[in-house]
Amino acid sequence: MIMLLEPPRYLNQSLHRSKNLIYSAFVQLLRKSALWLKETQSGLFPVIEDHRTRVTSGTLHIKNAMISDGGKYQCIITNGIGDKRTDTVLIVTAPLKVTVIPEHQTLNIGETAVLNCSVSGHPVHTVTWRKDQRHLAANSRVQLLSRDVLHITSVRREDKGMYQCFAYNDADGAQGTAEIKIGGHVTSYLNITDARVEDSGVYRCDISNDVGAVWHAARLNVYGPPFIRPFPNISAVSGQELVLNCPVGGYPIKSITWQKGGIILPLDHRHKISSTGYLTIQDVQKAADEGEYTCIAKNPDGLTASGSTYVSVVVAPVIDAQYFPDTITANEGERAKIICSATTGDPPIRFKWLKNGFPFVSTGRVSINLLDDSSVLQFRKVQATDRGQYTCVATNAATSTNMTSQLVVNVPPAWTAEPVNTSAILGSSAWMNCSAEGFPTPSIIWRKARESSPGDFGYVTSSPRIRQYNNGSLVLWDVELSDKGFYLCQANNGIGAALSKVIFLNVQVPPKFEETYQSRAIKEGDNTSLKCTAHGNTPIVITWHKNKTPLPVTVKSRYSFREITDENKVTSELVIVSATREESGMYACAAVNDFGYDEATFQLVVQGVPDPPVNLTVTNITSRTVTIRWDVPFNGNSHITGSSVQYKMADDSWKGHTSQLIVSGSDSTAILRALHPVTTYHLRVIAENAIGKSRPSGIINVTTQVEAPSGPPRELTVHPTGDQSLKVTWKPPREDARHGRIQGYHVGYRVYHSSEKFQYKTVEANEDSELHSTYVTGLQPFTKYEVIVKAYNVAGAGPQTDSIIGTTLETAPPTSPILQVIGTTANSINIRWEKDSKDRSSITEYTLHYRHDDSMWQTKKLRSTTDRYTLENVKCGSRYQMYLTASNSLGTGEPSPSVTTRTKGAAPMPAPQNSFVSLNSTFVVLHLDGWQSGGCPILHFNIQYKAKYQNQWTSVPDRIPANREKTIVGQLTPDREYIVMVTAHSEAGVTQAEYKFRTLPLQYSSVRREAELPFHRNVTLLIPVVVSSLVLIIVIFTVVVCLRKHTQDRRGQQEYDSQKIAADSLLMSEVSQKSLSGKQSINGSHYSSPTRGQHQFASSKSGEQRRTDKQHEYAEPYTAYPSSRQRSDEGSFATIKRAPPRSGSMTSAYKTGFS
Repeated sequence: MIMLLEPPRYLNQSLHRSKNLIYSAFVQLLRKSALWLKETQSGLFPVIEDHRTRVTSGTLHIKNAMISDGGKYQCIITNGIGDKRTDTVLIVTAPLKVTVIPEHQTLNIGETAVLNCSVSGHPVHTVTWRKDQRHLAANSRVQLLSRDVLHITSVRREDKGMYQCFAYNDADGAQGTAEIKIGGHVTSYLNITDARVEDSGVYRCDISNDVGAVWHAARLNVYGPPFIRPFPNISAVSGQELVLNCPVGGYPIKSITWQKGGIILPLDHRHKISSTGYLTIQDVQKAADEGEYTCIAKNPDGLTASGSTYVSVVVAPVIDAQYFPDTITANEGERAKIICSATTGDPPIRFKWLKNGFPFVSTGRVSINLLDDSSVLQFRKVQATDRGQYTCVATNAATSTNMTSQLVVNVPPAWTAEPVNTSAILGSSAWMNCSAEGFPTPSIIWRKARESSPGDFGYVTSSPRIRQYNNGSLVLWDVELSDKGFYLCQANNGIGAALSKVIFLNVQVPPKFEETYQSRAIKEGDNTSLKCTAHGNTPIVITWHKNKTPLPVTVKSRYSFREITDENKVTSELVIVSATREESGMYACAAVNDFGYDEATFQLVVQGVPDPPVNLTVTNITSRTVTIRWDVPFNGNSHITGSSVQYKMADDSWKGHTSQLIVSGSDSTAILRALHPVTTYHLRVIAENAIGKSRPSGIINVTTQVEAPSGPPRELTVHPTGDQSLKVTWKPPREDARHGRIQGYHVGYRVYHSSEKFQYKTVEANEDSELHSTYVTGLQPFTKYEVIVKAYNVAGAGPQTDSIIGTTLETAPPTSPILQVIGTTANSINIRWEKDSKDRSSITEYTLHYRHDDSMWQTKKLRSTTDRYTLENVKCGSRYQMYLTASNSLGTGEPSPSVTTRTKGAAPMPAPQNSFVSLNSTFVVLHLDGWQSGGCPILHFNIQYKAKYQNQWTSVPDRIPANREKTIVGQLTPDREYIVMVTAHSEAGVTQAEYKFRTLPLQYSSVRREAELPFHRNVTLLIPVVVSSLVLIIVIFTVVVCLRKHTQDRRGQQEYDSQKIAADSLLMSEVSQKSLSGKQSINGSHYSSPTRGQHQFASSKSGEQRRTDKQHEYAEPYTAYPSSRQRSDEGSFATIKRAPPRSGSMTSAYKTGFS
């Protein structure tokens, strides 16, 4: 069993050349072994240990690392259970060095340049070229044959410059430089002044550089007699070619002849003389060619000159190949000799030996023996290190010659990696190493015993699962039980006895499940069991997990386990009782023994009904359709087979009045069709799977949109009202055909049987009446008209009625004139009108119809001879409606369009605080003459008061006439805050105002002095007596007054509910404030208005309406309307049924009679 404290983590390693490297595999295992492999182009091979490389306890040591040590290494850690592999890459680095060859070149235009970049060091990642420090771009002339070779064809002038080759790796960089020069032809001159005959002859120019050499020869002729320059003796090598030049001068030369021993040459086919006097002797022979040679030159005048040289012929040494074979083979430990014998050659002859191109000297085991014409290299005991090429060099005065022989040393095989017994886990890989060295290289053959005991061995054949590497290692991938047994490794190279060894491969079996995955579905509440059987070497331990968590085994748990152990297998069963949705999941049966681990998984699905749909949403609404979507949060672990969309009208119950739409499959959208327009529906969804139906979803409400009416108006009638008008009456479409609120009607008309299109008149609908009517005017007298009507709403117009024929009268009552208002006063309205110029009918009288706000219509007969009138005795500051009709003997014409106007004047304006209230300690004086009329006379006042923070108001019983300048409110407490509310009434409306004040503190000294006054002059005593008397009267009439007020208030409430805002402007002269003089000082008083909230109305015991809020309760006999009072230092005032305050004023006036 492998116990890894931490898996090996190897990163790529970099190491400088000549440094040491240590790779360690840190493991703790019961039976452990570590194998290091190196990857080559041929595959993975075990690391061979030598004097630099060794493996100790799983650690790889490499001393003096070389570049060849770089590469990918694999460490395989194995024990009886399994193996663990990890890879690492070793990079051996060496300093980079770059040299460009040649460093200097001088080229002619059109020539070819080649630069070689020689890079040493490791690694080399990139090589780049630059010219004059700029990137060198390749083209058709400049090409990189490889990254190291730059080739320039047809050199141009612009190619000159400095060329740089850069080499890089991750840690280093280097560069080399070369220069190319472009030059013309090199010219060398030999100047001879005052040339003489002795200067004539053949001149030779030799040109050389680092690459090679060339020469050129030419004759210089100077007129003069012939002469021969002296030339030295010459040595020639036997068997080679000899060329003799006659150094003749003078000009002209008629002939040049050669003689040897007085005999003119040539003597045989080996002699050749050129026209320029060169003597060539081929295959020089010592006996025939050695001697004195004479050159004779002759000019045309017969003058001659001669010169002689002596030719010595020497013989080069020749090694006897019979005793010097190309290859000599010897077995390790035997004796061997190589004989180098010169069969010909002039003495003295010197001998020298080379091994593999280097000088070789004798050692104690190898000796060199010299004889007269031979040298013997003798090996007393041949070793493998003697293998190599041996060269014998023989030299004399003429030349040197050599021969080479290959010494082959045969070595019998010897183990370099001796095979050992191996264990492997079933399904893993097994490595059996076997390698040997020797010469020739031993061949490795693996055999396997056919039986369970060693004896009869058969060859191991390669297959996709079994492979023998070149180094002899046998690798079995995916080991099977049949691989278990004895193996024989044999190494043989034909030298000596073959090597062999028998080893045993043991195959160990980890746990294995025949079926590793199962899927099972059950219904919620059912019982089930999961069973797994593991085969392998016992003992085998089995554990169960659910979703990677160990299953609990408790008394209350729904899980129980049963286990049966047989030979080489263990069966475990998991029982689940009354499965719920939570039991769904992935169950794992894990088996482990000393050699491995296996796992079988079970996908258990507990199926139930779906959860109720959620997120029920309306995505589209029309008048007849509704589109909805929903989500099913949990499908019960079973595919949704369909959904039921149930819907009903809002007023219906779900029992008996429910419509249903079935949606198939897992669709989560539906379109409900054939609905009624402008109808509210309740919707819910039920999901269904193979197990059953879910509970209904939550209910949503949806209202369909408006649709154009689907039915025409009803009971259409047409009646003539004159020679140019018809009265059309009809009723709305049926209720079920309206599809929303009817906004109006299009009344169409045209001359009967005409081709003209209908002309339409639009009439707004009157919801208060079932019968609708309108007048069609501007028609032709005594003509038939075709009339239709169609209703419309916000969605459009509906179908039209059947047409009805109506005929206008031959004559008709007069047309009513257009009425205009030309001016108003507080009590009168001036109007005028103008008769229609197209109406020729006579008019006998006019009738003016008018009314005040929503009161009953009144009429006034007017003469037909006038065109204007002043309506007298109208209410001040009030709105009036009026229209005019004209009559003659045929009747009354259609009414003129109604006009609306307003008389001048507005509601009363309150008095300011500082001039309205005069303070005392037990009473206050209210100056009513400080109120402004607003243009309409004030009719009367009502006054209420109460102490601050009290709920109950106290009312002054009687109405106070408007002509009273002041009034007194008594029976007050000294030094206490009060609120008094004053209500002013006029024809234009009612205005309320609140005033806050504090009574003066009581002065005791003054009280005593006033008590000494006569009773009728002592106001402090007189007022309480009077007030007390009035209290008795008030108590008697309180019930009657309250009941009457309650009745009036109810009528007033109905009246005020119909009031509208009066917007008449006030006369500035009537609104000017009156200054009051001689009033009592109000030092120390505070008049801030308390903040009021929204009120609710309640009934008091006395029958009065009261309004209450969270802080206060007020008794207000004159109004039952909530009023938002404004706060001011000058008091607070309000008008019943207020409108927003106007700029610059704190009063809001309302006129009765408006709605």
